[in-house]
Amino acid sequence: MKKIYTLALVFSTVFSLWAAPAPDFTVTTSDGQVRKLYQDYLNQQKVVVLEIFFTTCPPCATHAPYWQSLYQSMLAAHPGQVEFMLLSDKSADTNPLVTAYLNSKGLSMPAAGSDGGSLSAVQPYKNGSFGPFQGTPTFIVIAPGTGEVFYDIRGNSPQESMDLIAQKINDLLPEQDCFLKSYLDNPIDSVEIVVQTTGGFSTSFWASGSYTLKDIPELQDVSYSVTPVKYTDPLQGLSTYDLVKIASHILGLQPFQFPWQAIAADMNCSGSVTTFDIVEGRKVILGINNGFSGCGGATWHFIAEPDGATSDGSCLHFRGIRLGDLTGPYFAPDDPTDDRAHNLLLCDDRQLPAGAFGRIQLRATAGLSLLGLQLALGTDPDVLRITRLESPLLPGFDEYSFNLDEQFPQKRVPVSWVGSDPVTIKPGETLLDVEVQALQDVRISDVFQLHPALRAEVYDETGHTFPLGMQWLKTDFVQTNDISISPNPAKTFFFVSFESGFERDMLLQAIDMQGVVIFEEKISALRGPNKIPVQTPALDSGVYALKLAGLPAGKVLLLR
Repeated sequence: MKKIYTLALVFSTVFSLWAAPAPDFTVTTSDGQVRKLYQDYLNQQKVVVLEIFFTTCPPCATHAPYWQSLYQSMLAAHPGQVEFMLLSDKSADTNPLVTAYLNSKGLSMPAAGSDGGSLSAVQPYKNGSFGPFQGTPTFIVIAPGTGEVFYDIRGNSPQESMDLIAQKINDLLPEQDCFLKSYLDNPIDSVEIVVQTTGGFSTSFWASGSYTLKDIPELQDVSYSVTPVKYTDPLQGLSTYDLVKIASHILGLQPFQFPWQAIAADMNCSGSVTTFDIVEGRKVILGINNGFSGCGGATWHFIAEPDGATSDGSCLHFRGIRLGDLTGPYFAPDDPTDDRAHNLLLCDDRQLPAGAFGRIQLRATAGLSLLGLQLALGTDPDVLRITRLESPLLPGFDEYSFNLDEQFPQKRVPVSWVGSDPVTIKPGETLLDVEVQALQDVRISDVFQLHPALRAEVYDETGHTFPLGMQWLKTDFVQTNDISISPNPAKTFFFVSFESGFERDMLLQAIDMQGVVIFEEKISALRGPNKIPVQTPALDSGVYALKLAGLPAGKVLLLR
C-alpha cells in the first residue's frame, strides 16, 4: 500500500506541475511594440500560439510557410481571438536580425529577439517545467483566460504539426456563428447576406441575429467578400427630432454622444455629416424620396467588427446602424398610445360651401420654444384640398418644409421644419397658416385632422420632445348674412362690415364673372363689429363677387 500511495503522489505532483499556467512575460517585438502575455492577450480571451525558434534554424525555415498559412487562416476563422508570436532562444538573435528573418520568410506575426526579452520569456519552456525540450521549432498553445499550456505540439511533418495546432485552437475557440447586432446589442433580423468570391462565385441568403458560411463548399481555399444588406421602411426610427440632433451637432450646440450616431446621421452616405444629410432626411419624412438615394436605397449600414479578410468558410461579425435613427433603441415596439400631456393647436371650425377657399390657422395655446417641428395634416383632397401652407413665425419655413403632393395618394401633407436657432412662440400666435379649398359642402373638422403617419411633435433646444394635439372651436367665424358692403356701387374703395366672434387674420377675395380670383387681401379682424376699408384702384368697372375667409360675402359693382 505504501508504494501505491507514493506512486499516486508522484503522478499527482507531475500532473500539477505540468498543469501550471503559463508564466507571464513582457517582450518588445522587432517592430518596437511592448507586448504582455496576460494583459494584451490571455486576459482579452485570446489564444496565444508561440514558436520557439532561432534565425539560422533549418527546420524553422522549413516550417515557416506552413506557419504563415496557418496564421492567416486562424485570423480569418477567429477574428480578434488569436495571436501568433515567434520568440528566439539565442542571444545572438537581436531584434534587427529577427526583422530580417521575418521579411525573408514572408512572416507577418510579431516576433522578439534577445534584446526584446525573448530569452527570459522562453526559459520556462526550456527548463523542463512543461516537459522535455526537444529543440526548435517548438510550438506552444496557451489557452485564453486560464493560461493553460499545451506544450510541444508536434506532428510527423510541418503540415501535420500545423493541423494539430489548428485543431487545438479550434477546441479552445469553439466555432461560433458570426453575429448581426446593433451597437445596442440588439440582434438584427431579416438581413440579406451577399457573398462573392474573386473567382466569380456569388450567393446570398437571409439571416437573423447571426449567420455562418462553414457549410458552403465553394468558399473553401478562396478569399471572398461578405456584404450584409437590409431594406426597411426608411421612416422607421426617423423623425424630425433626428434632424434637430444633426443640426445641433453641426452647429456645435450638442455634439453626438456615441460614434455610431455619426454613421446613422450620414443619410447620403458621403462619409461625413453635413446639412445635406438634413435635406436627405427631410425628403424621406416628406415623402419626396422613398429611400436614401445616396446609399443605393438601403436603410441600414453595416460595419465589420473587427474588420478583416475572409477565407475558408470564415465570416465576420457585423454591427448594424439604421440610417437616420440617432436615438434608438432600434427594436423597441412602437407604442400607439402617447400619454404625455399634449400642446394643443387651436383651430376655428366652420362650414365651407363647394368651391369656397378658406384658411385654417393652427394657433398655439401655450408658449413654446421651438428648434424643430413635425406633423402630418390629414385631409380628403376630393372633399377639402390643401392649396397653400405658410408659417408667419418659423424662419426658413418654405416649400421644402412640406409636400402638398402627398395629399393625393396618401391623404396627408407631411410637414418637417428644423431651425438654426430656437424660436419663441407665444400663446395665441399662429404656428401654421393653411389655405384650403372645398370641393364639396363640408365642415372643416370632418375631414381635416392630424394624420398618424407622422407623430405630431415639437422639439426645444434642450432636446426635449413635446407632442401636439388639435382642438376645434365649433363656431363659424363669420356669419355670411351679417356682411354688408358700402357704398355699393363704389368707385376706388368700399367698406366690408361684419360681426366676428374671434380676433384673427383672414383673406378677402374679389372674383370676376368668369370665376377668376383677381384680387385678394389679408385683413385683420377684431372680435365684435368690424368695418374694413378695401382699396381697388386696379380693378376695371364691373360686378365682382366677394369672399371673406372663403365664404360668400356678397357682390360689389365698381364704376370707374
